Amino acid sequence: MKTIWLVLFAISAIAEIVAILLGLDWLYSVAKPLLMITLLLYFISASQGYPGWRIFVIFALIFSWGGDVLLMQDGMFAAGLGSFLIAHLFYISAYLKTGAATGQIRPWDLIKFVLIGLFLIWLLYPGLGGMLIPVLLYSVVLLSMGVFAHKRRRATSSASFILVAFGALLFVLSDSLIALNKFAFEVPSERLLVMSSYIAAQFLIIQGLLKHKVE
Repeated sequence: MKTIWLVLFAISAIAEIVAILLGLDWLYSVAKPLLMITLLLYFISASQGYPGWRIFVIFALIFSWGGDVLLMQDGMFAAGLGSFLIAHLFYISAYLKTGAATGQIRPWDLIKFVLIGLFLIWLLYPGLGGMLIPVLLYSVVLLSMGVFAHKRRRATSSASFILVAFGALLFVLSDSLIALNKFAFEVPSERLLVMSSYIAAQFLIIQGLLKHKVE
């Protein structure tokens, strides 16, 4: 079944990108909720028999789906933000269970995320208003997800580390583009850039976790 779910995820992803390019809002509304559902079913099918960290990934995908759906609704930005925040916490838990607790992180990786966070808040601050605290909290959790993804170095397989680390970076990019477009300035082709980086991020993280093994 895992191949079927993977194909359906790919079809949903292609439909989402086509919908954005052609301005087909009805297709966008249908395809977007299917992304995390099909990816979740693929992960469940591909990870049968895996140890306890599997449940954290399942909940990360469920809350990612919730964030996707909520962000499609008017006036639900804060709720969508909260759903994704919980998703990132579940991803962090999965990373800890698959190497981040005992892995190594290079100083540059830590500095990189600190600089990204400071630069992002500097750009966003003038337009945040009452959303300052929620966005700050979300930024800390999002960047922590990236840090813990990089801390899996040498505590998992090379393929697992690279895929998850790159996926986490793309997730940071996707969410940063959303924030910049909403609170700072209009990002050209924002929806296309956000969704393409988001789809790639989630897929790479899942593939990377499926390749986890202690070498």
